[in-house]
Amino acid sequence: MALNRGRSAGLWILLGIGATLVGCGKGDGATRLPVVGAVWLSSGEKLTGSITFVPAAGHRGPAATTTLVDGNYRFDRSNGPTAGPHRVIVRRVISKSRMLEGLASKQPKDVKPAPARDSKMEWTLFVDVAENRARCDFALEP
Repeated sequence: MALNRGRSAGLWILLGIGATLVGCGKGDGATRLPVVGAVWLSSGEKLTGSITFVPAAGHRGPAATTTLVDGNYRFDRSNGPTAGPHRVIVRRVISKSRMLEGLASKQPKDVKPAPARDSKMEWTLFVDVAENRARCDFALEP
């Protein structure tokens, strides 16, 4: 009888391990797509910051976020957006030294610079990501 209990316990352990391994798969099973592109202002300035693709209302899938460096971004199959309509959020980052340079040139030397409030820092756009479309570029208004 002790032998049967040992086999039962071993069987339950194997079933538990099997169920755990099955549960550690690739999450939602969404197919992410490689997408590259550029983001710039209509003035020609290339943005630095981040870009996020969020599935549009009524559509499911993971959001995808990556960095913008000198106006360029790149997603691959491990972190890219899924196919379908997306809300795209572009966030601009301005270095502190660059911000202070811009402010110093606009103000008299004896005035302490204040943070720039007239520069737009975020844009929201919409794009339909397709499996056969590997590039999405965005020209933004300041």
